[in-house]
Amino acid sequence: MSVKRSINRREFMRRSGFVTAGTVALRSSGKVVWASESGSASVPPSDRVRVGVIGIGARAQQDATSFTAVPGVELVATADVYSSRLTRARELFGEKLETTKDYRRILDRKDIDVVLIATPDHWHKRMIIEAMDSGKDVYCEKPMTYKIEEGFEIIEAEKRTGKILQIGSQWVNSPLTEMAKKWIDEGRLGQITLVKAWENRNTPSGAWFYPIAPDGNEQTIDWKQWIGSAPLVPFDARRYFRWRCYWDYSGGLQTDLVVHHLNTLHYLMNEPAPRSAITYGGSYRWKKVHPEAEVPDVVQTLFEYPNFTYNVSLTLNSSNQGFGAYFMGTKGTIQMDEVKLTFYADNPLDDYGWVVATWPEKMQQEFVKKENIVGINSPWAPGTCTAPEAYEHYDLVGDPTDLHVKAFIESVRTRKPSREGAVQGHNSALGAHLANISYRNGSRKVTWDGKQATVA
Repeated sequence: MSVKRSINRREFMRRSGFVTAGTVALRSSGKVVWASESGSASVPPSDRVRVGVIGIGARAQQDATSFTAVPGVELVATADVYSSRLTRARELFGEKLETTKDYRRILDRKDIDVVLIATPDHWHKRMIIEAMDSGKDVYCEKPMTYKIEEGFEIIEAEKRTGKILQIGSQWVNSPLTEMAKKWIDEGRLGQITLVKAWENRNTPSGAWFYPIAPDGNEQTIDWKQWIGSAPLVPFDARRYFRWRCYWDYSGGLQTDLVVHHLNTLHYLMNEPAPRSAITYGGSYRWKKVHPEAEVPDVVQTLFEYPNFTYNVSLTLNSSNQGFGAYFMGTKGTIQMDEVKLTFYADNPLDDYGWVVATWPEKMQQEFVKKENIVGINSPWAPGTCTAPEAYEHYDLVGDPTDLHVKAFIESVRTRKPSREGAVQGHNSALGAHLANISYRNGSRKVTWDGKQATVA
């Protein structure tokens, strides 16, 4: 009997055991709670959380809004090397917000509990460790690392300081992911041997060719501080505003987007990290428009795990199909995207009747009767191997970032580890780095030796 169900978000949250405390409702109703309206009065003083932000660009402004939507959380300071970003931060979060171009001033403040880091990738390791060493819990945007070896240093710092760390791959705290994990852990999909994921965009901003601000120059941007440990080059506004297009500061598609998929995969499949990766791709479109860009605009990566393979496909040249994944098992398949989760039952029938049809008729009849075969079918005939009409469907309304931030604040208050701490952040970034190593070395297969912590 086929099952066709679609339930609302509130019922879905209840069934999946995910408590949101109104976080998503705040977002979906358009209500934004600013720092001055953080609701601190309704929260015990011991549960109040004061936040400082390092790097207050586009993503950080979204994250900061999610932070201030949590009752008892207050945004008190922000650092950025670009003056106009600091001006905008005060416009968004109030004139009382302390602003500085030196991020160390935030680390020096004893009244700040949490640091939100949303800087280019090559700064992450240093800022995470310095923040934890200064006594702060840390929420850092993905990827956790710029290089594989940095992950081990962050793992050690997390253990040594006892601080809470959460990396910003928000899908791991989505109720859709929670329900998918429930189905997988229950064995509802059977044996999963293939997972396919994709993420597609088709705009200049989707390819990180953001507008260059009219006042973006050496007078408004502290270039040397922004460069940090990266190779020092003359000031280039394109590098500052479009830093994801350059290998010196980013890993392109892999560390911006694939790392999200890897983190969700590892959580759902209870896997630590891939053991190999091979990547094909290139810059087929945007290089012609912006020849200074270095990273590819199309990648196809095959990751190998002990019991399944993971195929990830991304393009910046077409938005068809958008974002999603298939988890394909012997009993069923899950299809996931940003707002929807669907389970398709797999109802295999004996599919070799078409071969039996080549035998003498009497032999056919005896075999069909003995093996209980239904008809003489091709293995690809519609309805032979699957029953796509049998499914369950769930919709999510809201922003997973709100849920991810709320989960982090809960960890800060309870001191329970976050779902995406140093180990999880390292393993997800590790996969992205392996994929880039493959791409940048002629698309050769690269293998990760977890025991020796080496790439071959």
